[in-house]
Amino acid sequence: MHTSQNLFEEMNAYNLRVNLDLVKHLIHQKFEDERAITLMSHIVNAHQIWNDRVLGKVNQILVFGQHTFDEMKQQIIENSNITIDILNSKNLDEVIEYKNTKGQTFTNSICQIFLHIFNHSSYHRGQINQLLSRAGKEAMISDYIFYNRTALL
Repeated sequence: MHTSQNLFEEMNAYNLRVNLDLVKHLIHQKFEDERAITLMSHIVNAHQIWNDRVLGKVNQILVFGQHTFDEMKQQIIENSNITIDILNSKNLDEVIEYKNTKGQTFTNSICQIFLHIFNHSSYHRGQINQLLSRAGKEAMISDYIFYNRTALL
Protein backbone atom coordinates (compact mmCIF):
# COMPACT_ATOMS: atom_id res chain seq x y z
CA MET A 1 0.00 0.00 0.00
CA HIS A 2 1.29 3.42 -0.94
CA THR A 3 1.43 6.14 1.66
CA SER A 4 1.02 9.74 0.51
CA GLN A 5 4.74 10.19 1.10
CA ASN A 6 5.61 7.21 -1.11
CA LEU A 7 3.21 8.26 -3.82
CA PHE A 8 4.61 11.80 -3.99
CA GLU A 9 8.17 10.44 -4.03
CA GLU A 10 7.20 8.22 -6.97
CA MET A 11 5.44 11.07 -8.77
CA ASN A 12 8.48 13.28 -8.24
CA ALA A 13 10.75 10.58 -9.68
CA TYR A 14 8.43 10.23 -12.67
CA ASN A 15 8.25 14.00 -13.16
CA LEU A 16 12.06 14.24 -13.03
CA ARG A 17 12.55 11.46 -15.55
CA VAL A 18 9.84 12.42 -18.02
CA ASN A 19 10.80 16.12 -18.01
CA LEU A 20 14.46 15.28 -18.62
CA ASP A 21 13.42 12.84 -21.34
CA LEU A 22 11.24 15.46 -23.01
CA VAL A 23 14.09 17.97 -23.11
CA LYS A 24 16.34 15.28 -24.63
CA HIS A 25 13.56 14.42 -27.09
CA LEU A 26 13.24 18.05 -28.18
CA ILE A 27 17.00 18.18 -28.75
CA HIS A 28 16.95 14.87 -30.66
CA GLN A 29 14.03 16.02 -32.81
CA LYS A 30 15.87 19.31 -33.45
CA PHE A 31 12.69 21.03 -32.36
CA GLU A 32 13.48 24.56 -31.30
CA ASP A 33 9.96 25.88 -31.67
CA GLU A 34 9.60 29.03 -29.55
CA ARG A 35 6.23 27.97 -28.11
CA ALA A 36 7.58 24.53 -27.13
CA ILE A 37 10.63 26.09 -25.46
CA THR A 38 8.39 28.57 -23.63
CA LEU A 39 6.13 25.75 -22.41
CA MET A 40 9.03 23.54 -21.30
CA SER A 41 10.63 26.51 -19.54
CA HIS A 42 7.28 27.25 -17.90
CA ILE A 43 7.07 23.68 -16.55
CA VAL A 44 10.50 24.16 -14.99
CA ASN A 45 9.78 27.67 -13.68
CA ALA A 46 6.41 26.75 -12.16
CA HIS A 47 7.90 23.81 -10.26
CA GLN A 48 10.61 26.10 -8.87
CA ILE A 49 8.08 28.79 -7.94
CA TRP A 50 5.90 26.29 -6.08
CA ASN A 51 8.89 24.82 -4.23
CA ASP A 52 9.86 28.36 -3.21
CA ARG A 53 6.33 29.06 -1.98
CA VAL A 54 6.33 25.93 0.17
CA LEU A 55 9.67 26.99 1.63
CA GLY A 56 8.47 30.55 2.25
CA LYS A 57 10.94 32.06 -0.22
CA VAL A 58 10.24 35.19 -2.23
CA ASN A 59 9.62 34.46 -5.91
CA GLN A 60 12.55 35.52 -8.11
CA ILE A 61 11.51 33.56 -11.22
CA LEU A 62 9.55 34.73 -14.23
CA VAL A 63 6.65 32.36 -14.87
CA PHE A 64 7.31 32.35 -18.63
CA GLY A 65 11.02 33.16 -18.67
CA GLN A 66 12.83 31.08 -21.27
CA HIS A 67 15.81 28.80 -20.68
CA THR A 68 18.27 26.94 -22.84
CA PHE A 69 17.91 23.16 -22.93
CA ASP A 70 20.96 22.80 -20.68
CA GLU A 71 19.52 25.26 -18.15
CA MET A 72 16.22 23.36 -18.22
CA LYS A 73 17.93 20.04 -17.48
CA GLN A 74 19.88 21.55 -14.59
CA GLN A 75 16.80 23.19 -13.07
CA ILE A 76 14.66 20.05 -13.49
CA ILE A 77 17.18 18.14 -11.36
CA GLU A 78 17.36 20.97 -8.82
CA ASN A 79 13.55 21.16 -8.58
CA SER A 80 13.33 17.42 -7.99
CA ASN A 81 15.98 17.52 -5.27
CA ILE A 82 14.24 20.39 -3.51
CA THR A 83 10.93 18.53 -3.73
CA ILE A 84 12.55 15.47 -2.12
CA ASP A 85 13.89 17.67 0.68
CA ILE A 86 10.40 19.12 1.22
CA LEU A 87 8.82 15.64 1.23
CA ASN A 88 11.34 14.52 3.84
CA SER A 89 11.03 17.55 6.10
CA LYS A 90 7.43 18.78 5.94
CA ASN A 91 4.01 17.40 6.79
CA LEU A 92 2.01 17.04 3.55
CA ASP A 93 -1.12 18.26 5.35
CA GLU A 94 0.58 21.52 6.35
CA VAL A 95 -1.21 24.54 4.90
CA ILE A 96 0.93 27.15 3.18
CA GLU A 97 -0.04 30.77 2.71
CA TYR A 98 1.50 32.36 -0.37
CA LYS A 99 1.04 35.15 -2.88
CA ASN A 100 0.52 34.43 -6.56
CA THR A 101 2.29 36.42 -9.26
CA LYS A 102 -0.48 39.04 -9.08
CA GLY A 103 0.09 39.54 -5.35
CA GLN A 104 -3.13 37.79 -4.27
CA THR A 105 -2.90 35.70 -1.10
CA PHE A 106 -4.03 32.05 -1.09
CA THR A 107 -3.66 28.97 1.09
CA ASN A 108 -3.23 25.35 0.07
CA SER A 109 -1.84 22.23 1.68
CA ILE A 110 1.55 20.95 0.55
CA CYS A 111 -0.29 17.86 -0.71
CA GLN A 112 -2.50 20.02 -2.95
CA ILE A 113 0.51 21.96 -4.19
CA PHE A 114 2.37 18.82 -5.22
CA LEU A 115 -0.72 17.43 -6.95
CA HIS A 116 -0.89 20.71 -8.84
CA ILE A 117 2.81 20.66 -9.81
CA PHE A 118 2.61 17.15 -11.27
CA ASN A 119 -0.73 17.71 -13.01
CA HIS A 120 0.44 21.08 -14.38
CA SER A 121 3.57 19.48 -15.84
CA SER A 122 1.54 16.72 -17.51
CA TYR A 123 -0.82 19.25 -19.06
CA HIS A 124 1.99 21.25 -20.65
CA ARG A 125 3.89 18.13 -21.79
CA GLY A 126 0.73 17.26 -23.71
CA GLN A 127 0.75 20.68 -25.34
CA ILE A 128 4.40 20.23 -26.35
CA ASN A 129 3.62 16.81 -27.84
CA GLN A 130 0.80 18.39 -29.82
CA LEU A 131 3.20 21.01 -31.19
CA LEU A 132 5.65 18.26 -32.16
CA SER A 133 2.93 16.33 -33.98
CA ARG A 134 1.66 19.39 -35.82
CA ALA A 135 5.19 20.08 -37.04
CA GLY A 136 5.51 16.54 -38.39
CA LYS A 137 7.89 15.50 -35.61
CA GLU A 138 7.62 12.46 -33.38
CA ALA A 139 5.72 13.00 -30.14
CA MET A 140 7.13 11.40 -26.99
CA ILE A 141 5.25 8.90 -24.87
CA SER A 142 5.01 10.56 -21.49
CA ASP A 143 2.27 8.61 -19.72
CA TYR A 144 2.95 7.77 -16.09
CA ILE A 145 1.79 4.16 -16.51
CA PHE A 146 4.16 3.67 -19.46
CA TYR A 147 7.07 4.81 -17.33
CA ASN A 148 5.87 2.66 -14.45
CA ARG A 149 5.43 -0.44 -16.68
CA THR A 150 8.81 -0.07 -18.28
CA ALA A 151 10.54 0.14 -14.91
CA LEU A 152 12.01 3.52 -15.76
CA LEU A 153 11.22 4.79 -12.28
